[in-house]
Amino acid sequence: MKPTVLLTGSSGRIGKRVLNKLFTRGYRVRALIHKNKPQGLAAGDVEFVQGDILDRNQMITAAKGIEVICHLAATFDMFPPVVFEKDNSSLFDNILRGTFNLLEAARSLSSLKLFVFASTDAVYATGPIRYDSPITEETEIQPMPGRFYALAKAVGESLCRNYGKTYAVPWTVIRINWALEDSELLRIFRYEFWEGDLNAEDRGRLEPKLGGGKGLLCPLFADGSPAIDQIADPDDTAEGFALAIDHFDKGKNNVFNIAAPGPFCYRDFIDRVAAKLGMPYESAVVKGYEPYSISNEKARKLLGYEPKHTMELMIEKALKGIDSR
Repeated sequence: MKPTVLLTGSSGRIGKRVLNKLFTRGYRVRALIHKNKPQGLAAGDVEFVQGDILDRNQMITAAKGIEVICHLAATFDMFPPVVFEKDNSSLFDNILRGTFNLLEAARSLSSLKLFVFASTDAVYATGPIRYDSPITEETEIQPMPGRFYALAKAVGESLCRNYGKTYAVPWTVIRINWALEDSELLRIFRYEFWEGDLNAEDRGRLEPKLGGGKGLLCPLFADGSPAIDQIADPDDTAEGFALAIDHFDKGKNNVFNIAAPGPFCYRDFIDRVAAKLGMPYESAVVKGYEPYSISNEKARKLLGYEPKHTMELMIEKALKGIDSR
């Protein structure tokens, strides 16, 4: 019989997909609801429980009889400008106090098989730091400079490891690659997305042509070469979490990267995006942006993770979505 799962963050972009994947696999799920129930769910065995991860007693109650806790709830900014991440105190509560409360609930469970913690590739400072070889789970973490969210996730990982050592809580950490919905993906080509990382000269030159939603930008590295990035489809990310729960015996007490199949080059897609949107574009160097790639090899070997969505497929879906809106 499949274990019963307590899922936090079930109305988020990843959480609602994890919920559906658990349904299709025959799991019974207790979904923690803070404000809104997830929409567009498949039929499945689910119990919705109202609660706040900042209330430890509520978490202990919500976890009664549970065998797997999958903790996805978090607050962060997907795009500039910074809104949620302005206040380190709120991030501390949301990420660290919430995780602590759930780990406290976990250690009270005699039947617990796994505690799954959603971390982030920001613990590697992808973007600001150059990586000349693929990032693996053995790569030293160095949270993104100036971003408390990344620091808090790194501390959350340490909490999980040490609850494992101190209280024998079986844990798995999933480091999530940046994952975007079809409706969000094309924003990474917008001038406004990169504007804050341009030097003053380029900003002055490009703002009149491209600013105010008028155009797109193809980012370049400092040496003038086309920038690359790695962005996942949320469905692949959710599959990674479901696989970690499926294979809890293989995955416990391990960290896994769950990322897109590989990096892509902005230059390979900018012409197609610009033509579809009917917008001009320019190229410019973006400050503090370096090449990287994230390896999924460990997740492939131990969990059977095989991400299906290449950037080619994701762009195709995003462009088709324009016609349906």
